[in-house]
Amino acid sequence: MENSPGKQLFIDDYFIESLSGARRVLNRPRKLTPDAPLSIPFDQPWDANNAQPGRVIYDESTGRFRMYYRAWTGEQTLFCALDSDDGLNWERPVLELVEFDGSTRNNITTASADHLITILDSREPDESRRWKQIDNKPSGTNELGEPRWLARYSEDGYDWHLYPEGPHSLQKMRFNFGSPHETFGGVINPDAPYVYYSQRGSNRRTRVLGRRDSQDFLNWSGLRTVIEQDLQDPPGTEFYSAGFDPVACTNGGLHIITLQAFQTDLTEPYEIEDAASYWGDEKGGNALAARVDGFVESQLAVSRDTVAWTRWREPFIARGEPSAWDYGMVYADGPILHDNQLWFFYMAGNLTHNGYSAQPWQGPYSTPNRRGKGVAVLRPDGYVSVEAESYAPGILTTHRFRQEQGGQIRVNVAAGAGELRYELLEDTGHPIPGYTVADCDPIRADTLDSALSWNGKPGWPGVGNDRIARLPQLNHSEFYVKLRFYVSPGTKLYSLTIDPPEVTEWLVRLRTRID
Repeated sequence: MENSPGKQLFIDDYFIESLSGARRVLNRPRKLTPDAPLSIPFDQPWDANNAQPGRVIYDESTGRFRMYYRAWTGEQTLFCALDSDDGLNWERPVLELVEFDGSTRNNITTASADHLITILDSREPDESRRWKQIDNKPSGTNELGEPRWLARYSEDGYDWHLYPEGPHSLQKMRFNFGSPHETFGGVINPDAPYVYYSQRGSNRRTRVLGRRDSQDFLNWSGLRTVIEQDLQDPPGTEFYSAGFDPVACTNGGLHIITLQAFQTDLTEPYEIEDAASYWGDEKGGNALAARVDGFVESQLAVSRDTVAWTRWREPFIARGEPSAWDYGMVYADGPILHDNQLWFFYMAGNLTHNGYSAQPWQGPYSTPNRRGKGVAVLRPDGYVSVEAESYAPGILTTHRFRQEQGGQIRVNVAAGAGELRYELLEDTGHPIPGYTVADCDPIRADTLDSALSWNGKPGWPGVGNDRIARLPQLNHSEFYVKLRFYVSPGTKLYSLTIDPPEVTEWLVRLRTRID
């Protein structure tokens, strides 16, 4: 499902024919919680012992945020809910569903805390099944005591019900480390409505990112590697997980995830003492030793088919300074568009993956573990901007699109300290009279949605008689145009949107790799 038809972002090369004197710049979200995590007091009898916040979900129908968390009482694990109107201040809903210490006045849901992920499926026609959960591994049993894989649904995300037993119940996969070999491989469907990304092990004893897909959120494909280390990565780079919405949607044709890059400690040997404390008592291929300590930061990765990925190697949401609460690890959720901003919630802590502080000689977990949920914001489409490389305007030329009957072009640009000029070209590169850079109406403002116009006339023209006369052998849909932008210093061009969007549809072969 495409959220923004006709939009073109500049995170990958898809709509860029050339850049001259211009460069692309990764823009990091601004942390709203640089000094401390969100203030969420876990002080109730059922969550005061140990609580771990999970992924934040935004309900567009209500305009509210939902955050689930697991709470360990020492005797049991509970799955609890928090709600928020603004994403910053959180409250416990009184659900009256589960009794704890003789009272149901709590925020404990009826879901199992052992499940893998919770989603809100806006495309689900059955209102009673908008909220969905799947288990990480077969965690149930049938009447004969045989293992069964479980999935749940809910109308409100509080009171949960098991899906009836079916073919999905016989699945054997784990969605992270340790999945049986028969659950790997198989057919990939790039257009599947549900896609899940998870950690898997490589034959090099490193963590890489795998992918499964599903048509119904119940029956899942085999696991395939889609992102792994290469020679452009620093030694020791692994991929721990990703932040994403399993309901597969695109923005400007892009699937956008945050990739949790694990920078492992290269001084740590593969042969770990007391390996059972890390991997349990498993034997065989699933129990191979791997490095377990290092820092985690979130990178930006995008794809047009969920298989071939463009990855920015620098941190997108970076760790804090050595004294910061988020110095050790940052695990960012996928983006949420709310109140004209992109919100990125992230789980973070001051210690490394294996409990070391900025003073590693003190030993693991010698420093109190400060962990919690943070949040950072970014302007819409603000992931990557095209900017001038020097004091002269940088030039961006787009790929061609069909001229047809004409249409409108809108841009997201910060030009308050500069300006954006532009022209319309034939696909041969010749400027179209009346639509040259001298005819354009320059943009000199910070705007999320401004129309391109020439001499006060917005949009591009339909195919004219002069072009038809020069090329009479072409039919009407075979005439193309493209745009050239002149980005002055101090200007940041984030995206453009073409209406009607179908004029941008033309065949492009995307390079893919499947292991």
